[in-house]
This record gives sequence, C-alpha cells and structure tokens, in this order.
Amino acid sequence: MAVVLEPLPPRDAIAAFGARHADLRESFSYLDIWQEEHATMFTVAKSAGFDILKDIYDGFERALKEGQTPRDFARQLRPVLEQKGWWGKKLVEDPLTGDLVPAQLGSARRLQTIFDANMRVSYAAGHWAGFERNKRSRPYLRYVAILDDRTRPAHRARHNLVLPVDHPYWDMWAPPCGWNCRCTLQSLSQRDIDRLRAEGEDLRFEAPEDTFRNFVNRRTGEITRVPDGIDPGWAYNPGKASYEARVNQALSEKIADAPPEFVAAAVQERLSSGAFDRFLRNPQGSMPVMPIPAEISDAVGGNLRVALLSAETMAKQLRNHPELTAEDYRAIPSIAAAPTLVFQDRQRTFVLVKLGDGRWRYVAMKATRSAKAAFVTSFRYASDANIERLLNRDGVKLILDRRET
Repeated sequence: MAVVLEPLPPRDAIAAFGARHADLRESFSYLDIWQEEHATMFTVAKSAGFDILKDIYDGFERALKEGQTPRDFARQLRPVLEQKGWWGKKLVEDPLTGDLVPAQLGSARRLQTIFDANMRVSYAAGHWAGFERNKRSRPYLRYVAILDDRTRPAHRARHNLVLPVDHPYWDMWAPPCGWNCRCTLQSLSQRDIDRLRAEGEDLRFEAPEDTFRNFVNRRTGEITRVPDGIDPGWAYNPGKASYEARVNQALSEKIADAPPEFVAAAVQERLSSGAFDRFLRNPQGSMPVMPIPAEISDAVGGNLRVALLSAETMAKQLRNHPELTAEDYRAIPSIAAAPTLVFQDRQRTFVLVKLGDGRWRYVAMKATRSAKAAFVTSFRYASDANIERLLNRDGVKLILDRRET
C-alpha cells in the first residue's frame, strides 16, 4: 500500500498572520504605518475608502493555508478588486493634505508585492516562534543569503553570520530586511556549527559594525536612522515583534483571569523582565502593569483584577510624555497599592497617589467588556492645580479620598 505524504500547513506562520486580523487598518501610504506596527495589524497602501482590505486579508490567509502561488492569489482577487474600483491608476484623495493625487491601485505587480511581503513576514514570525521554543537545544541563529546576482551586497556580507538567538543584532538584521529580500535565519545547535565548519563553511561569530543613513519620512517629517543595507521601514525584527506581541497579549489575558493572589506576582514579573524594556521601546500587544485592589474594583462595580497597557496607548505615551522613564512605568503598581485619591469621570477611573515632592502620579483606566481588566488610557505626573481641574469636571464621582484636610 502506497504511503502518500501530505505537506503540513505552516501552523506558526498561519497563527502569526491570524493575530493581525483584529486590526485591519486602511492607509494611504506605506509611510503612514511604520516598522513594528505591522507585527500586529494588516494594511495595504491606498486602501482607504475602497472597502477592499478584508478581501485582500482573506485572500492572503487562504493562500497561506492552502499553499497557493502568487498567481492563484491574484487570479482570485482581481475580479473583486475591479468590481470595487480598486484597480489601475486613478486620482485619489490624500487624507493628509486633501489633495487629489495620481496613484497606482491594484495591478498584477502590486498584488505580487503584497503577496511576497506578507508571506515573508508571516514565515519570519512563524520561524521566530520556533526559535524561541527550541533555543535551549538550538541556541544560535545563522544569517543565510541567496548568493546570486540579485543579492544586495550588504546582505551577502552577512551570509554565515552566527550569533545567539537573544543577540540584539537580530533586533534590526532579521530577514526580510527590505522589499523582495530573500534572506532567512537558520537555527543551529553546537553540533550543527561543528558540522558546517567541517564542511568548509566560513562561519563568522562577531557582528559587523553597522553604518547608518538618515531617512526622512515625507508624510510625518520624522527623521529615522536606518542601517545601510536595510530598506527604510524594515529595520526591525518582524518575527520577534509578532512573537512578543502574541506572548504579551496571551499573558495579559491569562493574568486577567487569574485569582487575585497571583496577579501582583505576575505583574511584577513582567515589569522586571527584559520583555517590558522591549515593550517600552517597541510596543507590541498589551502589557499588564498594575494589579487592581478589591476596594477599587468593588467601588467601580466590576471584577477588575489588572490594568493593561496596550501598544497603542504606549505609543501615544512615547509621543506625548517622552520624559517618562522605564522606572516611572515600573512604579505604576505603587499607585493602586496605596492610592491617595480615586474617582470616576464617566467611563474612566482615575487612581492617584500624592508623592513626597508634592507631585501627583496617576493612572486613568477604562474597563474592558469582560470587566475583569481595564486598559490604561493615560499615565502621567500632575500638579495640585491639574488634579483640581479634573475633580471640578461635571459628573465626577469621588470613590476614595485620603487627602489630608
């Protein structure tokens, strides 16, 4: 009896891509959404106003699960995109300026680019999940370039670079490192390294020193330092970003369901971890940052156990309050541990503590639908005058007041 071997679907890649389903975001330019943001959301440039984003997402997800080719992907999508008017060159409105500008919408070439970029990023995310699972037995990664006449010189120069999985060099130099980049990472054990060297491979174990160039985002005016050899917008680790986003999100959900006695320890573990430092630099997923005591939870009418800091709010914090340090964020649990003041303003709950230097440290949060957790909407320091303005708003309900009279 003949045995027929069926290829298995790339489960890690499918899981990584599926995690982006919750955030389908229309955009006008690829410059509007930058680097790590792509790890947890899905977008297509010039998609705004055409209602085609879910069609493309569903089409790619089907291609990934069924092992389809770029031609299959394009053949199935083109009739839908043409029917909705997203095909060929047209004048479209730039939401940033309000101007009508000529733009290339759907085309065979664009669908090829969409397919290629999402396929490589999804596989990179899937591979990184495997690297993390197996790093005790396979603690090294090898940069592997396709050595032909299409290979970028900087990528060729990194072929056979071997570094530990946790080496910070992979935070930027993790394929794909640009549009149409075909490089990959390969996990290795010490036995693999010995075998490759015996076979004559010239492995190198020291990361080369990078040189950088300035890149100006013409949409925002922001200037970014980009390593030479990496395309702008690709100087991050797509696999690691996706993996950590999913881990952070999963841990946040588990902590929200945990018995209260375990919440404080779990929050403290996350805040003291290297994952929290990376979250502060490149926010992905959600991070538990504050246990919510029963006296606050009961007062606001829920079963709140933990406050979560989302990637979106963390990105807003970085823009609006760049003065806050990692130690400031690690001090968030102390606010609810001994609050000086707690009040509600409509759907938000404010938890505040008065510091010895006269300042206030406070968190504003809003309960999730499950009422087991709350999302932080703001974290900052404030003066007495700031707090008085908050308290004088219409509809404010005072829950706890330990101020000295």
